[in-house]
This record gives sequence, structure tokens and C-alpha cells, in this order.
Amino acid sequence: NGGGTALGDLTGDGLPEIVLTRNLGGPRLYLNEGKFRFRDVTEQAGLRHKGWTTGVTLADVNGDGRLDIYICHAGNGDGTLRANELYINQGLNADGVPTFVEQAAAYGVADSAYSTQAVFFDYDRDGDLDLFVINNSPRPVASFPVTNTRDVRDPLGGAKLYRNDGGHFVDVSAAAGIFGSEIGLGLGLVVSDVNRDGWPDIYVANDFFERDYLYINNGDGTFAERLEQEMPYISLSSMGLDIADVNNDGWPDIYVADMLPDDERRLKTTSSFETWDRLQGDVRNGFHYQFTRNMLHLNNGNGTFSDIGQLAGVARTDWSWSVLMADLDLDGYKDIYVTNGLAKDETSQDYIAFLANRETMVQATSSGRVDFRRLIDAMSSTKLPNYAFHNRGDLTFSNESAAWGLDTLSFSNGAAYGDLDGDGALDLVVNNVNQEAFVYRNNARTLTQNRFLQVRLEGAGANRFAIGAKVTLWSGTRQFFQELEPTRGFQSSVDYILTFGVGQRDTLDSVKVEWPGREGRVSLLTKVATNQRLTVRQSEAVVPRAPSPQSLTPLFTDVTDQVGLPYTHRENEFVDFDREPLIPKLLSTEGPMVAVADVNGDGLDDMFIGGAKGQAGRLLVQQPDGRFVSTNEKLLEQDRLSEDLGAVFFDADGDGRPDLYVVSGGSEFASSRDPALQDRLYLNDGRGRFRKAIGSLPPEDVSGSRVVAADYDGDGDVDLFVGGRVVPWHYGEAPRSLLLQNDGHGHFTDVTKRLAPELERVGMVTDAEWRDVDGDGRPDLIVVGEWMPITIFRNAGGGKLVRLKTTGLEHSEGWWNRIVAGDFTGKGRVDFIVGNLGLNTRLHASEAEPTTMYVKDFDGNGVTDQIVSVYNHGTSYPIALRDELITALPYLRPRYPRYADYAGQTVTDIFSPAELAGATVKQAHTFATALVRNNGDGSFTLVPLPLEAQLAPVYGILAQDLDGDGKPDLLLAGNFDGVQPEIGRMSASYGLALRGDGMGRFTPLPAAQSGFAVPGQARDIQRVRTRGGDLYLVARNNDRPLIFRSTGAKRALATLGLDDDHPVGAAHPVHRRLGGVLQHLDRRDVMRIDAPERPARCCFHRDTVDHVQRLVAPVQRRDPADANGDAAVGRARHHHAGKAVHQQLLDRPAGRTRDLFLRHD
Repeated sequence: NGGGTALGDLTGDGLPEIVLTRNLGGPRLYLNEGKFRFRDVTEQAGLRHKGWTTGVTLADVNGDGRLDIYICHAGNGDGTLRANELYINQGLNADGVPTFVEQAAAYGVADSAYSTQAVFFDYDRDGDLDLFVINNSPRPVASFPVTNTRDVRDPLGGAKLYRNDGGHFVDVSAAAGIFGSEIGLGLGLVVSDVNRDGWPDIYVANDFFERDYLYINNGDGTFAERLEQEMPYISLSSMGLDIADVNNDGWPDIYVADMLPDDERRLKTTSSFETWDRLQGDVRNGFHYQFTRNMLHLNNGNGTFSDIGQLAGVARTDWSWSVLMADLDLDGYKDIYVTNGLAKDETSQDYIAFLANRETMVQATSSGRVDFRRLIDAMSSTKLPNYAFHNRGDLTFSNESAAWGLDTLSFSNGAAYGDLDGDGALDLVVNNVNQEAFVYRNNARTLTQNRFLQVRLEGAGANRFAIGAKVTLWSGTRQFFQELEPTRGFQSSVDYILTFGVGQRDTLDSVKVEWPGREGRVSLLTKVATNQRLTVRQSEAVVPRAPSPQSLTPLFTDVTDQVGLPYTHRENEFVDFDREPLIPKLLSTEGPMVAVADVNGDGLDDMFIGGAKGQAGRLLVQQPDGRFVSTNEKLLEQDRLSEDLGAVFFDADGDGRPDLYVVSGGSEFASSRDPALQDRLYLNDGRGRFRKAIGSLPPEDVSGSRVVAADYDGDGDVDLFVGGRVVPWHYGEAPRSLLLQNDGHGHFTDVTKRLAPELERVGMVTDAEWRDVDGDGRPDLIVVGEWMPITIFRNAGGGKLVRLKTTGLEHSEGWWNRIVAGDFTGKGRVDFIVGNLGLNTRLHASEAEPTTMYVKDFDGNGVTDQIVSVYNHGTSYPIALRDELITALPYLRPRYPRYADYAGQTVTDIFSPAELAGATVKQAHTFATALVRNNGDGSFTLVPLPLEAQLAPVYGILAQDLDGDGKPDLLLAGNFDGVQPEIGRMSASYGLALRGDGMGRFTPLPAAQSGFAVPGQARDIQRVRTRGGDLYLVARNNDRPLIFRSTGAKRALATLGLDDDHPVGAAHPVHRRLGGVLQHLDRRDVMRIDAPERPARCCFHRDTVDHVQRLVAPVQRRDPADANGDAAVGRARHHHAGKAVHQQLLDRPAGRTRDLFLRHD
């Protein structure tokens, strides 16, 4: 695994020395003589060990003000030369060379396991430095059974925590809660206060099958290992890591290196991925979800992390070792440097096949023993460039390796940064295998106008170098945060001087130092000039006064447990990949959806939540005390074999009562003709008791997704659009979608072919909305789906729907999941928010470089095959590896006998023109969740939401004014786990609240500010009104729903809006033509809608009963509002019953609803 690198001032002249370890030959110490001249003083310094050295760290272990050297060892199985060494600094000799005496045994830290790295830190905050050592396993990886022995301690395995008791170290690992198992294959180690509670935490990166460890310091001498609770998935072969604040929010983020190649040929020749079944088996055996790629875990500040490595562009750096996050160009954002390379390509798939060949092994053992030299020499060797990523300041990075001169080919391992020449910029030292080390001089000070501030800390007591201190710089609202924890990367330790890039700022408002120790001392300096090295002393710090309690009231509070909803979604186990191995995702895990209505007329919202196949959906009726009770269970149980994917309450038979339509879908059926795919209509008797309508729906051979209701033909009854999602066994083919026309008595006819023929095979539909987008008073249909553009069907009258060809959305193909309408730009027009796959995935798409899928039964076996192709460095390649492709299409095996033959092949290389003939070609040009802005001229513009909204697929969207400023805000939730391990779970989102400015711009709220935290796979968000205020329900796949209560400001009365509550005085588009404005009239709290051109008035008065405010409609009033519009108080839903319009009124503080019937002449 190569050697480590450590930088630190061992002579006291202000310049850091360099210590390099070697696997053979012992460490080397280089004295920094200035101007990038270094002298090897190893022998004079007394570093004489000749064993197998690995990690190195510098720390003042005995508190004498001089840095000592701790070196880790591995090597011989018999234990000789394997004890770790502690070299105590004796000061300078007559020649100015620091000298050292090895005293590990005397201090109690001569660990003789297979150590990789160590870190000194004050975990108990008693003022002296303790020690944590990670060890690799004493057993070969191939000899491990696939069992979890994490709790079984091994003297030579796992990690050890040594507590410093007055200068002697005591192993307290077991008592402190540290795993010490032989399955712990530790490679990376960094200490950081990741939750900012003042106590240092520990992250350990483990190679191979064992998960990493995130030890949260309990503050009582023990740690709680919480990785699975705080990270939904991690890297598989975790190597080095670093922890630093990459987005300047004051929270430490975690970057872990893995070994996924960026080069297409190396990807196809050296990579293999776990199968779906193997991954699920690992998890059942107690391991975590792990995937082969680098991961940048963004700290959400609430005890969770979101991996943004793929969105950031830093997920693929080949066989990586060291990771360093530091501001290399001094622009104020930390960049990323990654070393990589392995002397032999031991994961070459052709080489593995070569070893598996019987003839190979016969020849290798012909002399009676294994000729290892012969086998090793047959292995290829490929030097690789290291990577330098420039932080753009927006959560994304650009690869600047070549531009910054850091792309020399090598086999690089440990690396460290420090200012070697004192110019204020961070230089790099890189340790290489069988090659001279790299020393890179940073030219940022001459090539840019950027400035710096260096902070040198002088600690007190035994912690003289102030390990664990935190430094924050402030300039206006911008902050720059670092922790003094030198051990980081891989087997390495960086310099103790903290270097901050500050862009071109001449002066900083303040510099704050939070010192380690239990006193909590703080130093605060103001108006600090930049371009200097600042020394701050703990002896001059003060103990701040206890801050007055400040409780941040988040926008939402999780009340799931208090509400106690009697429902948990339980997904049936079905693996689509077993049937269609090349599909990119599961289609069997897309539920549940939620529908909300007052089903029994008591003024309280009730809900239907769908079930998976084998699980009946639930109709949950709200009780006056806020509880929900499951009803109609026997009725719904009859349809438990169906998978519920869509639902809507609407008045089907004209009796004014909300009936229920449920869409049956899913892919776990033999064909579209399976009876369980028939949709269902349940009729309501007005008291919440339902019966199944037999014969009311046409026979449907469709695996559906979504149903939306509207009187689209203007005949006074409610019609339906039902989206077709998938053709079972034939992913990629467009299923039938249905336009169902209501006869007014609840009987529906499929009129798609006759009235909307372009709609029938529109695509793999996931959602739709009825909205009047052209202002003609008729609801148009907007449809979204997978591999589909956002498609608009204009209502041409007479029941006909015509697809619009020129909307500006012709190339908007994506993997769209959800669409919600609203006036988000303040123009009085219908805009949309549309949830997409997101940008944090291996799949990426653009107008110039789309993701493409070829759909055809290539081998004629009756099963449709799907060849998905994505761009990599300008060329589109299939994502399937060789083995995956030939398993699905065995006839291709003779074409590609070796992995190298397949590497670099495009779809047109693999398949002949004749083979591709007849294939359906689908493309995606965007994966960004976006605002669809209505330009008012029949065209629309796609505007991506902020990157924080792109971390995962978005399924749930709620648009509403959440903070009481009269402008629509957003709640988003999603995630999707049903993808093959080579793509990896897309579950980095914990939900997101975004504040809207009313002009189409949205600002993400930090998790701690919003309180909206949604782990797992969210599928829908709905608002439910109760007497105690609004609840926000998030339905999750294979989990219980989460329920949140708003704590934000509430207005006295909500007013006119599309799907949002606009402020008093705002005019709804339907009424704007009439000059209608909702107004306060007087202290009697009477509300009215004025329509001066066509006089009409809707009057309501508000009363209070038991502190619950209610709207009361005393009489029916005439209203000129368009019956097909959305004019109402609050969030409006129209339900036509003959010539009557049923509108729902909302009183915001109470969350109560009352019905008003507006009858037309």
C-alpha cells in the first residue's frame, strides 16, 4: 500500500520538515533548509528502523513543545519488526538537526498489530493527547466467511484507543465502545468534531466488505458508532479520507476515496461490481450498503450526511489512496487532491481469468512449487495521474490536474500539504512507490491575486500545539472554517499551520479560535489584515460567558409518533433484474401514493394510502381528537393482490360525495392482462362507507401510474386521465394511457383513440396535471414520464386533446417522476415544478450528450433487452460491463473473448446495423429537477432548481406558502434504491424545504432551520388539515409515513390561489379578468370577492368555537367564476356535480374546511 508523508516544523524555524515512510527500508527525515532545498538527516536524527513502515504522524506527545514522530508498522507474520515506534524529540544537536529517541514501549504504545495509521487527539478533553490506532486484518480477505464478527475482538485486528494517563497510555478500546475485530481492515483515519458539540469524533475507513466506522464522542469517555444512522450508504473499498468544510457552512464534510476508474478502458477491464443479490445478502448479514466510488458526504448539520460525490464530479479517481481537502488556489473554497495508482493491475479481469485457467496453474506449479514471480510478471502495470479538483463554490468541482501541473504519471500513496517556503500557499509532498517523491511548489501567490491568512496556534498545558482547536474567519456573511487535526489523508499528517485562502479580501471582520479543553476558552480578534501569519495563544484566551439560551424554532416539527398513523407500507420482494437483467432500475417499488379528502362530511381531512402487491391500501378516517382510524378494511382487502400506484378522490356519480379511484400498477406481473392490473372505483355513500363499482370501468390491460381528474369536456361531470407506466417484461416500450370519459353517472368509457390518439402511447407516464395553460378556460393536460419530454395536450374543445409540438420543451426528455402546478413567478400564469432523477448519479444527460437506451429483443428469446449508454469524455458507451452484457445476450460471447476486446466499444461497435434495425431508441436530455416557467406566449422554459434539490430523484412535491410571506415555497422529498450496485443507491436526500421569492427563484433552507428531515424512499407529500393545524404527510416506500406539523407563521385567512395560499389582496387569475380581489372589509372579519364588471359577491363570516376558528357560508351565492378554474379560498379543488361547483374553503389557523356550493345560472 505504499508509504506515508508527514510535514511539521521539527526545528522551530517556521518551515516544515518532511518525513516519508517506506514499506522496505524504514522512514526518511528531510530537513527543510529553505527555498525548496531539503537534506536527508535520517541517520543523524536517530530514525534507524528498517522494517515495513506504513503510517506516520507528528504530535507533541509529552507536552514539551517539540513535535515527536509516531510510525506505524506492518510486515512479518511472525511479529518481528512490527511494533509501532514513538520517536521522542530531544531537540536540536550542534548541527541544527533534531534528534529522537524511540520510546514506544515506555509510553505503552508499541502496538504490534498490522497498523496502518495513528492519530493523537484529546478525546476526553483532559488536556493531554490520547492515541487512536487503526490496524489492518491479520487474515487474508479471501479467507473470511460472509458473517458479521464485528463484536468479536482480536488482539491483532481492528482499532485501539489508548488513553493518556499522566504520560503512560492505557488501552481502553473495549470500554470506550471501539470495535477491535479482525474484519476491520482500516486504511483511513481522521478525527473531527463532526457534530460541532465540542467533543472530537472519529471516522475510520475500512477496506473491502466491512463498513466504515463513525464514532460519535459521547463526552463521557465512550463513543457511539453511528455510521448506519447517519449515512445511508458508503464506499465499498474505502481507502484514505479527509474531513473539512467544503461548502463554507461551518460543518465538517467527509470525503472517502475508493477505486472506480474514470477512464473508460480501465473501467471495462479492471472493474467488477457486486450483484443485486450479493448486496442484499451482505446487508442481511449485518453489513451496510456499499458501492464502488469515492464519496463526498456533505454534512447536513442535523446528524445526517448526504453523499454528493457524483454531483460534485469527484466520484471517479481510479485506485485512490490519499485524499486532501485544502484551498490550493486561495480563492476561499477548499479544493481536493487525490493520489492514486497501484504498481500491478491486480483487478484486471483478464488477469483474473488468466489465473482461473487450469493451464496457467499447471505451468506455474510445474517445478513442484508455485512460481509466484511468473504469476506476478504476467500482471500488467499502469501508471496513473493524480487528481486535483478545483472547488467552484457551488458544490461542484472541475478537474484541474493538468492545468495545475499535478498530472505526472505515478504510483502515488501518502501525501501531505504545508507551506514549504513561507509564501502563504500550500505546497504538496507526495510519496510514490518505487519512484522519487513529488514535491510540488504552489504558484497561486504569483499566478492569482488571491490572498491568505495563516494561523499559528500556541496551546497550553500538555497540548502545546492545540490539537482539536477550531478556527473560524468571518467576512460579512461568509465564513471560513478549519479544525487543527493534522492526521489526515492516507498514512499521512499535514503541517500544523492553518492556511486559509480568502480570495481578494484585504481585511477580515473577525477571527475566532475555539480552544480544546473543558474550559471552552475562546479567542476573538477583529479587523484582521490578510496576507500574514497570525499567532494566537491559548494563554490569552478567555472563558466566554455562558450564552443565553437560543432555541432555533424550525419550520416543521416531526409529529409522527404523536399522530400514530396506523399504517406502514410493506413492499413485496420482487427483483425485476432477474427477469430483465439490463434494465436500469426496478419498476416494482414506486408506491405508495396518497389521496386526501373529507370522505364522511365531518369537516376533517381523511386519506387513502396505497399498498404494495399483497398489501391492501388503507382508508384512514380522521377523528375529532386528531387520531386516524382504518376503515373499509374488508372492502380493500379484496384487492390486496394489486399494487396501488395512483389514487384520486372525486365525485364520480354526481352525488356530491368524494369517491375513490385507485390505479393498479407495478412490474411484478406476468403480463398486462393480469386481473390484478385492473383499476378500481369505490363509490362513497356520504358517510365514508365505500363499495366497489362493478362494471363502471372499461377493461384495462395497463400497468398504470397516476390518475388525475377534471371535467375536461365541460359537460358537468368529472373525467379521468390514467397514465400507463410500463409493459411488464418489456421495459422501454410505451404502454397504453387512457382518457376515460364520464357519462355523469359514474360509468367511464375509454375515448383515447377517438379523442386523443396521440395520448394513447405517449410514453412511460409517471404523473400528469390538468391545468388551463393557455387561458381559454378549458383544462389542458400536461404529462410527464420516464424517457419522456414534458408533454402538453391542448384542450381543443369537444373533448379533443391535441399534442402541442412547439412549446420549448421538445428536448426536455428526462426521468420525470412528479409534476405540481402553481404560479411560481408571480405572473398570474400556470407554472410547474417537475421532479426528475437528479444530478447526483452515474447517469448524466445534456442536450449534446444524452443518456440513450436501445430497446429490442436482440436475441429473439421473447424478452426485451435494453442497452443503456452514457457519455464518458465525449463518447457514449454502454454502462453494462462485459459479463453483464453476455449474460443477457450470450451470442455476443465469441465477439468479446477478452475484457480488453470489449473495453472502449460503443453500441454501434457491438451491434451491426442489421441488429440495431427496428430498435426503439429513447433518450434523456436532462435529469435536473426543475421549474417549468410559463412565458405567456405558448412557450415554456426549463429552469433547474438549486443543486441542493438535485441530490436524489424527487418523487414528492408540495407547493405552498410555508413561511407566511405570501409567496409559494416548496417541499421536496424522494430517493430511489432500486438500482444495480454499479449505479448505486440514489438516496442522498433527506428532504428539502425551499423558500420562494415569488419570482421563480428558490433558496434551500438548511436542515436545522427547516426541521424537514425525510430519510428513506419518499414517494408522495400531501397536506392534511386537522383541527390542530395542518399536517404534512410524507409517504415512504417500505416504511411508515412521516408526519410533520408546521410551526411557521400563519395568516388569518388564506385567499385565492392555484395550489397555494396567496395573501389577502391577491387576485386569482380566474378573477383577475373580472377585477376580483379578496379583501378585508371591516372588524367583523367579513370577506368578499369583488367582481365589478359582473357584480357578484361571496360572503362568509368567521366564528370561534372552542378556540377553533371556522368559516361559515350562510347561504349559497351566485359567482361568475369560471367553473373550470381554481377560484377558491385556500387550496381549491373543484368537483362538478351537475351544474354545481363544489369548492373547499380553508381557514389557515384552524385548518378546518367547510363546503360552499356555487351554483351557476
